[in-house]
Amino acid sequence: MTAAADKTGFDRLAPPLQRWLWEQGWSGLREAQTAALPLLLDGDRDVVIAAATASGKTEAAFLPLLTRLWNADCKGLVLYVAPMKALINDQFERLELICERLELPVTPWHGDVGETLRKRFFADPRGVVLITPESLESLLFRRGTELGQLFAGLETVVVDELHAFIGSERGRQLQSLLHRLEAAIGRQVRRVGLSATLGDMGLAAEFLRPGSGSNVAVIVSSAETKPPAIEFKTMLVQPVTEVSVNAAHKAIAAELFERLRDANYLIFPNTTGLVEQYADSLRLLSEAARVPMSFFPHHGRLGKSERESTEAELKRGDRPISAICTTTLEMGIDIGAIRGVVQIGAPDTVASLCQRIGRAGRRGGEAARLWQYCVAEEPSADMGCAAGLHPDLLQALANIQLYLAKWYEPPRAGALHYSTLVQQILALIGERHGVSAADAYRALCLNGPFNNVSEADFIELLRALAGHGLIMQDASKLLLHGPLGEKRVNHFTFFAAFPDTQEYRLLHAGKELGTLPLKPNHQAGMVVIFAGRRWQMVEIDHDKRRVELMPAAVGQRPRTRGEGSPVHDRVRAEMRAVLAGLDEPVWLDESSRDVLRAARRQYRDLKLADCTSVTEGKSVYLFFWRGDAIQNGLVTLLQHHGLEAENWGICVVIKKTNPPQLTAILQTIAASPCPSPDQILNRKSIGNPEKWDWALPDRLFYASFASNRLDLAGAHACCAGWEKSDGAAHAPVPAPAPF
Repeated sequence: MTAAADKTGFDRLAPPLQRWLWEQGWSGLREAQTAALPLLLDGDRDVVIAAATASGKTEAAFLPLLTRLWNADCKGLVLYVAPMKALINDQFERLELICERLELPVTPWHGDVGETLRKRFFADPRGVVLITPESLESLLFRRGTELGQLFAGLETVVVDELHAFIGSERGRQLQSLLHRLEAAIGRQVRRVGLSATLGDMGLAAEFLRPGSGSNVAVIVSSAETKPPAIEFKTMLVQPVTEVSVNAAHKAIAAELFERLRDANYLIFPNTTGLVEQYADSLRLLSEAARVPMSFFPHHGRLGKSERESTEAELKRGDRPISAICTTTLEMGIDIGAIRGVVQIGAPDTVASLCQRIGRAGRRGGEAARLWQYCVAEEPSADMGCAAGLHPDLLQALANIQLYLAKWYEPPRAGALHYSTLVQQILALIGERHGVSAADAYRALCLNGPFNNVSEADFIELLRALAGHGLIMQDASKLLLHGPLGEKRVNHFTFFAAFPDTQEYRLLHAGKELGTLPLKPNHQAGMVVIFAGRRWQMVEIDHDKRRVELMPAAVGQRPRTRGEGSPVHDRVRAEMRAVLAGLDEPVWLDESSRDVLRAARRQYRDLKLADCTSVTEGKSVYLFFWRGDAIQNGLVTLLQHHGLEAENWGICVVIKKTNPPQLTAILQTIAASPCPSPDQILNRKSIGNPEKWDWALPDRLFYASFASNRLDLAGAHACCAGWEKSDGAAHAPVPAPAPF
């Protein structure tokens, strides 16, 4: 062993680990691993490790943690929590090889894992357990009285892909699960968070240990990765119709068919429907050219066997393979060497773009390749004021610029997550076989992650749950499951924080291909593209939510529900900066340059550097260049005052109005105090976005919805700022023009 290895702490690892690492060709530890080793080996402090994809974050955590277990005669336990089953399966393969040397059991734990491995853990609770939040919820719920014994040896909880949890209902569920686990075993357990993209390390640390984020040690690797080789190409269409846009996507598919023949690639369209459309187009091109199929779809609605088949093809590495995928392949699953990434349309977030680019260029120090494609309307003199700014191309360009500047979206803090609190109340009752209201408030709110919920609001929530039959009180005032609560907690969908989407199982010749959301009016005979193939629905059983398929000559891309991630203020500000600038990145093709120049001319002609309002016909467009939380808040304020407002992303459009009417309403909003959510929201128009929203009393529902999706204070400030700078300064002029 070299002196260099000694200095990095290599010699402090368990001897079996040292031997295994030498056999794998390791000559020492990487930067993040060197920094993490003394913290995790010698102390009990919580730690966040942030480093680029493929920089060894998993090993940075597990090498010292496994050494600790080895030093303690292998009696302890490490709990690893990941957001995806596929990631758990991948880490199981990696860790099992290492832990075999240490004679430590490794137990994967999710819905696809059989009972044999779980029974082995119950008999001998030690080693490493790899689990999803949903399975951990089930374990706490079903084994509540045994938790002290099962987790007596728990040393550390490792949370992988930390960024995927922060700011979400599922993330708040995970915080509550870890808090409940510590309460059950009567002590605090060290937490380690791993992530590649964290826009705000302080918020990440606070998420990992609510209330004590300042005490969390933070390791940020400074190891540089080579900047990607970027090509940005725009497909022009005129006029913009569904037919012309689909033709553009087919043209992109034909180009990818010719370009992606030398290595493995990932192709990221922005929707599941587009994934299937590209898979279908590329399959037809392969059949026409009489070459082996090398393009396979990968998304969350595909069946397990279909996804794993694509992953195995990528990992095998004996022939060029490309996966057409959604966020399912953003995570750190080992899929072998990826040469480059294709992004079709603007990604929702810079963090998502970073994750995707980070999947490529991971072997031999090669740079990743990024091909960014956009479909844009051919510039013309009569384009509308918003369309003429070409927002999709603009956002794609802004995301790349921010990525190159190493900026990512910070998580949004302060959301109430009342829906998840309902689930945690029901789960806590099941775990403890009943709990008093005071103890539930103490466990979940006063000392738990829902610490922004007051005692009065908690009591109001309990009364609403009782009114729905979800909970009840016995003679001793103990909270128990009510009739509906008993039914809900005993259904397999209970353990997930997200809602059941009423998916239908798609089957062919006895094999399940995956699931899709269908409506009651879907009938036999309809066609669909799924798993990259064309099918006809032969039989639909709406009671069992089951669809029998047969191959067909035609198909339509599936329409799936879901919304993208909200766009951040900084992204919209960068979009404006691009319009106001003069430089043209060298990686833009000529069509992209033409569109960018046209967008900049539109920006100048509309004088958007100096004003925020444009009239066009009977509509007024407000360009505040703010993120979706503020712009959705602005839409809500305007709708409350009777205006027909929509958030178009690049701007807010108000239809059937005129500048004087809008000016008067904006001045009224600015002159009044910012309203509370329950004063301006309408429950009927919102629906129930989260799983347990239907059970919330109106006031708490509105507060929760607003805290997750709106920034009313920011929107109110925009109105006040507009009133001062724009309100009386510009008169209406012929459309399209500023006022």
